[in-house]
Amino acid sequence: MAENPGLENHRIKSFKNKGRDVETMRRHRNEVTVELRKNKRDEHLLKKRNVPQEESLEDSDVDADFKAQNVTLEAILQNATSDNPVVQLSAVQAARKLLSSDRNPPIDDLIKSGILPILVKCLERDDNPSLQFEAAWALTNIA
Repeated sequence: MAENPGLENHRIKSFKNKGRDVETMRRHRNEVTVELRKNKRDEHLLKKRNVPQEESLEDSDVDADFKAQNVTLEAILQNATSDNPVVQLSAVQAARKLLSSDRNPPIDDLIKSGILPILVKCLERDDNPSLQFEAAWALTNIA
């Protein structure tokens, strides 16, 4: 081993904190702590601003998603006011699933569409507990 000091040095550094002086370890620990603190602060600010952490999408993709979302919002709103309980349940489930999306759920769009009073009326329906459950879940996601 004494013949090749580079190999011995590499072997020593493969163990935790061996071959490092106190000052280097302290500096590295401080750098990691500062980096973690900055990342946590940035995530908190983005969460507070309700900004997704993903890269910004192309405009055409956003427009296509927005148009598709509006069509589904209109369909959900129309079906949620249906007299057929099965259609109404599927519409409330669709609204709940839209609100349960991980990134950037369309909460403001749903509120502007006027679905809140419909969901509250669904809560009053004693004859359909699954509809009440889905409506309560959707309202919880909005809140």
